[in-house]
Amino acid sequence: MNTYKAFVAASALFAFVLVAAGPSVPVQAAPQPTIQTERHDHPNIVHAIDAMNAAIKDMNKAPDDFGGNKAAAINDTKQAVHSLKKALYYRLKMDDAAIDKAP
Repeated sequence: MNTYKAFVAASALFAFVLVAAGPSVPVQAAPQPTIQTERHDHPNIVHAIDAMNAAIKDMNKAPDDFGGNKAAAINDTKQAVHSLKKALYYRLKMDDAAIDKAP
């Protein structure tokens, strides 16, 4: 029984020393995200933005206004691109003008 008590006491002392000493490995801050890292980390969102931008170009080339629906579709798609960019770059805390200029 004395061996058990000595083991428990030694374990408690060891745990205290570990906590009091703190981590022995320096903790590094997470790297700051950039436009490039966000684009790399989320290729599906980038693909969707690229596809919508291609669709906007195709709609602009259409020979008809489709009863005014073409303009509405273009505007809606531009808003969708903006929303996807806001999602993609939200960690960067960019304002709307910067988001619209980003690739």
